[in-house]
Amino acid sequence: MKFKILQDSASLYPQPDFNSGPVRTLNRGDVGELGSVKRAGGKQWVEVTMLDGSKGYLPGDTRIFSMIQAMLNRKTPLYATADKSVVKLELPKRTMVQFLDLVEQNGQRWIYVQDAAGNQGYIEDNTPITRKEPVTKKTGITNMLVGGGFFVLGLIVTIASYSVASSGGTYYLCWGAIIFGAIQFIQGLIQYLTAKE
Repeated sequence: MKFKILQDSASLYPQPDFNSGPVRTLNRGDVGELGSVKRAGGKQWVEVTMLDGSKGYLPGDTRIFSMIQAMLNRKTPLYATADKSVVKLELPKRTMVQFLDLVEQNGQRWIYVQDAAGNQGYIEDNTPITRKEPVTKKTGITNMLVGGGFFVLGLIVTIASYSVASSGGTYYLCWGAIIFGAIQFIQGLIQYLTAKE
């Protein structure tokens, strides 16, 4: 998940330990990718990879903003500035938005967002949302494996029961598993082919 530094500066350490000495100072607005969380020396540390490829650890109390993708749970005004003076447009319920930044102004917090059409603006930080995890190639592979498994299992049971019942009797047509497996496999394939990473 991408993140943005919110404080004026933050130290990036090579190891989850203050004694390792910082390798770099990050500034407000620097963007990176979050990794695993570790506990060392009684403190939480977050492994990060910055856009330039440098890696390290941030102390757990570093102020960051998660640049998530979310679906709006209600019709929401998109403001031109971080106040309620100018409404650019109304975003319909279920609109997908990308969180780009967090702005604090006049004691209120605003989230700078962009929708799929490229419209950018501010929404209130208490806007009800549903967080959506980005689809990755790994998600696609998992769905292909699960879908393929159901499809093959449904075929095996159908063919085996048909061969036993060929001389007379009943057999099982596992059409639910076959159709479900095929659909999930195709969805996984599409996710794998369209995912960026």
